[in-house]
Parts: sequence; C-alpha cells; structure tokens
Amino acid sequence: MRAVKAGFATRVAVVALALAHVAGGARADWTYQAGPEEGRHAGFVCAEGTGERSGERLCFGLSCNAGSALAFGMSAEGAADLLARSEVDVQIFAGPRVLAPLRFHTIGLGTFEAPLEEAHLPGLERLKAGARMELRYWEAYDAPPAVWSFPLTGSRTTIETLEQVCPMPDFAAQERAARTEADPGATVLADMREACAVLGGEVTVGAGYTTPIDLDGAGAEDLALNHGALSCSAAEDLVCGPAGCLRSVWQAQEDGQFLRVFLNTAQGIAAEAPGSLRFTFSGSLCGRVGAGPCEQVWSLQDGEMAPAE
Repeated sequence: MRAVKAGFATRVAVVALALAHVAGGARADWTYQAGPEEGRHAGFVCAEGTGERSGERLCFGLSCNAGSALAFGMSAEGAADLLARSEVDVQIFAGPRVLAPLRFHTIGLGTFEAPLEEAHLPGLERLKAGARMELRYWEAYDAPPAVWSFPLTGSRTTIETLEQVCPMPDFAAQERAARTEADPGATVLADMREACAVLGGEVTVGAGYTTPIDLDGAGAEDLALNHGALSCSAAEDLVCGPAGCLRSVWQAQEDGQFLRVFLNTAQGIAAEAPGSLRFTFSGSLCGRVGAGPCEQVWSLQDGEMAPAE
C-alpha cells in the first residue's frame, strides 16, 4: 500500500526550487533563501545533467510557505521524463545509507513536493552530516534508474535553519491520514494491479476478498480484506506464504471513510465480541518461526488492533 496518499493536506509551494531557476548558473552548494512573502523559507541544491542528460537540471530541497509544515521539493528543467509525470518515487542515498522512500506529487509543470514523514528524520541527520547524496528515480519499472549526484556542502546550516523557522508536520495526524481510505477495497485492488502489472500479469478477484464485519458495535459496516483473494497471473503467491496471506481490517468512520486498523499476514479472521477479532496466525506471531497455527484475540486499542491483554 502506498505510504503517502495523493492530495496530502499541506500544499507546500516549493519556492526554493523556483528560486533556483533565476540567476542563471549552477549552484554548487546548498543555499537558503527566504521569499518576498513573510513566512516563505527554502533550502535547496541543484545539479546539471551530464552525458545523455546534458542540458537538463534537477533541484532538490526542503521548504515551507506561510506557516505550512516543512516538506521536500524537487524541480526539473529540460528533463522530458519528469515534465509529464504526476508522481515520482524517489530513493536517496547519503553515502552508503538509504533514506526512507519519497513519493513526490506534482504541484506544477516539472515541480514536485513530498511530505516530510517521521521516518525521514534520521535521513535528515545523514543529509546534514554527509559529503554527497545520490537521488534516483525510475522512468520505467524495467529500466535502470535515473541517477543524480548532489553535494551536501552547506546542508547542515541550511537544514538546521529551516528546522528553526518552519513548523514540523503533525506526524500523528499524518500517519492516521495515510491509513484512511474512502474505498479500501478499490485502493488495495488498484495497488495489487499495479504490482502485478510490473511482473507482466493481470489480477483476478476471487471469492472472499471483502467481508463485512461489525468491529466495534457502532452500527456502521466495517471491512476485512483478504489480499490473497487477489490472484496475480504472473505470481500467484504474491501476497501469500507459509504463514498465510496478507489481510487488512478497516474501521468505518463517522465521515464515511475507513481507517485501517490491521495489516499483517494471517490465515483467518473471525468475529469475536464487539471491539475484538479472533485471528488465526502461523509462524512468528505464534511465538517463533515455523510455530502454529495458533488463535489469538486482538482488540481495538487507540485506533489499531493489538493483542488483547
């Protein structure tokens, strides 16, 4: 499932990257700039393309705008493979260490933003301490990645300045939003089709994919999804293994959306008392690898299913 959803609530104007297009030449180091409007802050670094990418330019950085939360930004000039993209999955290496993945969404032609998540905080420290970073994105699933190299000179001062003047995201609200869907069945099916298509296959929806359940006794219809009922013709066991198949449980919310309260491998899910479910597990969730099967009752605790005490 996607770690970050399109339409992230905070629409940060990535001014840093727009500012990078003025004044001509390439910037060798990280640069901090405040825009003409109060509260607009940005830090960025740019690189010029070489070889097959001669004439292209890519900028990467962080920014906030008028009180919005700190976020990542990226912009491209002359890169045809990026100009028409609505989203770009990016992997960043600081030295030998990889940062948590970034999913950028377009906010303008060749200009993108990605939310800063709690998982990225250790990566920010590595960006401050490193000498160079490498940014990779894929033009196609079966093609080698496009690779850009940036210096990290000045990154510590720039990022620490931004941390002082830009508010951090509400990570708890951000995490909950990432677990909320209007139609969980359609979202999981779309993700499965995307993963299967990479392997050259198609998805067939089998019996038992969606099961209505009464998770909390509130009257609204909650859902249990058996991801294993989605069969990929190129890899039948794409989400299944000896311990069972990937399953998820979704609690209906007052606004009509669904909150994911469970995502793990299980052999079965059965209704228990309101607020509880009986899971059949095998393997490590039964105490050790290869153990089981075993049954456990899990209860709804602070918006997530957890083993009942």
